[in-house]
Amino acid sequence: MNTKYFFHLIAIALTFIAGCATTPIVSTQLNDANAAYQAAAGNPRVTKYAPLALREAEDALRAVETLRQQGADAATVNHRAYIARQKVAIAIQQANINAAEDDVAQARVERDKVILQARVNDADKLRRNAENLRNIAEVRAREADLARQQAERAKGELESMAQELSALKARGTERGLVLTLGDVLFGFDRAELTTGGQRVVGKLSDFLRRYNKRQVMVEGFTDSVGSETYNLGLSERRANAVRLSLIQRGVDPGRVRIQGFGTAYPVADNQSDAGRQQNRRVEIIISDDAGKIPARVP
Repeated sequence: MNTKYFFHLIAIALTFIAGCATTPIVSTQLNDANAAYQAAAGNPRVTKYAPLALREAEDALRAVETLRQQGADAATVNHRAYIARQKVAIAIQQANINAAEDDVAQARVERDKVILQARVNDADKLRRNAENLRNIAEVRAREADLARQQAERAKGELESMAQELSALKARGTERGLVLTLGDVLFGFDRAELTTGGQRVVGKLSDFLRRYNKRQVMVEGFTDSVGSETYNLGLSERRANAVRLSLIQRGVDPGRVRIQGFGTAYPVADNQSDAGRQQNRRVEIIISDDAGKIPARVP
């Protein structure tokens, strides 16, 4: 075979393999965030009253898509997509605030018109009508102001929750928000939390007390060293240690469920020390406001 032709074939094959290796991932989180943005962008209320916040959400989504196209891993893409989804929610809340403020201003204009009309007309009947209309306008102004305050509180809660989740290093996944406790946060081959592990669980308990609609699923995992029976028991004991620590810190026991999976669902190769250490972990899944946590897919 001609040598140049042989090397030309190898170059084509390598180019094909490289192209396949960098195929962007498919992210349900990113799809959901895009759908939420499209809904917000199609809402005249949001485009009118919160264009800048909506633009920030759009920029965040573009950045996530760029990462995805560049071959970023699923965890990074899903986490950034979750943040972009929060920006869409903040844009909607900002639109509600601005719209409520506009309603307050309009109500005051209507009230002023009524007062002017009352002054122009001397008749008692017109004055009484004006008074009734003024009362209605004041009620509408109070209702609009209340709506604005509620929207501001909702926006503040979203921003506060985003900051707390960032501090906890929780990542967004299709099952919800996931916080991972590595093997170093437990004693060697034991189910007792270390001081560092207790600090992490303490921060999580603070979060759960503030957002008391959220439920928690604690799942334990081990590496492949040892018998299946032993590993299953160790994973359950570690998950239960996290549950007991949360309960001791004031979290309602009914909000915390546990399950041990032993060696199942490894996240790394069990053939190396580093891989086995990654597999020895506890994952804490935090539900949405409705308390729902999807089952783990085999």
